[in-house]
Amino acid sequence: MSVDILSLGEAHSAAAFDLAARVFVEGSTLHRALGIGLDEYRAYLRAPFAAMVGEGLSVVAVERKTGAICGCLVAADFESAASAIAPPARLAPLAALTAAMAARYRALRTPRPGEAVLVDMAAVPRAAAGRGLYRRMRLAAQDIARERGYRAIVGELSSPATQYVVLGEMGHGRIAEIPFATFETGGAYPFRAIADPPALVLAEGRLDGAWP
Repeated sequence: MSVDILSLGEAHSAAAFDLAARVFVEGSTLHRALGIGLDEYRAYLRAPFAAMVGEGLSVVAVERKTGAICGCLVAADFESAASAIAPPARLAPLAALTAAMAARYRALRTPRPGEAVLVDMAAVPRAAAGRGLYRRMRLAAQDIARERGYRAIVGELSSPATQYVVLGEMGHGRIAEIPFATFETGGAYPFRAIADPPALVLAEGRLDGAWP
């Protein structure tokens, strides 16, 4: 079945939002570890999702024959504040983990707005797995970022599949990692039960071949 990778705009935003929320609640080891429910996650995600899509750096996979959404990748400027909404209590550990990784990136780089794009989330349903859609969406997002003048694309990789594709197949650099077993926040270790992969990895791909 033929699939087109398109820039994610208003026409596909609602369907992409529904897909991303469902896939993350059902399939993300991080979200399952925190016990976040679909309705709660949708309520939190709606505003930042719309803000990130509005930046024009995201893509969607659309089946050519049916027009059905079979994947989406949401990206935004690394330095942009997608939302000022505080996460619900159950998502606070995930926000803390993301903040810790962002701090590690800033310790290595000093990206200004327009220099580094962050792949915030990517979702492919199980029914569409194994068709290379994640890799195609990543490459399409890189093309958009490069055309917009970005110098690097970064992303937090929390699954064996994404780490294999981005690090192994696409050759992005592993520039930081946080072991799940040792990450502590609020006096607890919320991701200690995650064994595969053992760590959250921050990957960076250069879009212009250099960094100051």
